[in-house]
Amino acid sequence: KQWGFSPEVHAVVRDATGVSIVVEVVGGEVRVHDAPLGVITNSPTYDWHMTNLRNYVNLSVTNVPPVQVGSVTLQPLGDGTGMLGLPGDGTPPSRFVRAVAYSSSMPQLATGLDTILQAFRILNNFDIPQGSVRDRKDAHGNVIAEYTLWTGASDLKTKTYYVRTFQDSQIRSVALMDMAIDGPDIVTIPLDSTETIRPLVP
Repeated sequence: KQWGFSPEVHAVVRDATGVSIVVEVVGGEVRVHDAPLGVITNSPTYDWHMTNLRNYVNLSVTNVPPVQVGSVTLQPLGDGTGMLGLPGDGTPPSRFVRAVAYSSSMPQLATGLDTILQAFRILNNFDIPQGSVRDRKDAHGNVIAEYTLWTGASDLKTKTYYVRTFQDSQIRSVALMDMAIDGPDIVTIPLDSTETIRPLVP
């Protein structure tokens, strides 16, 4: 109310069984969607993204075979041809398509920790390098370079949250059930560590 407007909000909610919904506030209206793919980005609306996915029905984890054009055989230049056309830019629609392509092709892994590590490998594809997106200026006229401040993943069975930051790519975890869930105060955990590089010794 104090802002004088309703900010658009896009959030995915998933339970321990893997069922997901997307909750959006658009123009002051709350919308809830079933989200079987478990993916969201911040713009535009979820139903738009699901329609846009139909532009990428050709994507596949399987390489395409050579193509015969007249008397010429066109051989693929390498692996990954099934994903040819996967958008690689940083816009929300492109990130949505990439997230669906990568998350839906992830193999079933043996443990929750294996899955978390694979999730972070996928999330590497969505980091915005500092300096690659410059869209606005601060109060002093300096151009602000957007970048990914932090990345997180959750293990819904063990109720553990994992996070890494721009300053420190070491993955850290918080066991949520070890916290005072009904505690009266908000608990904060500092994430201001810096990167540590360990030398390799033969």
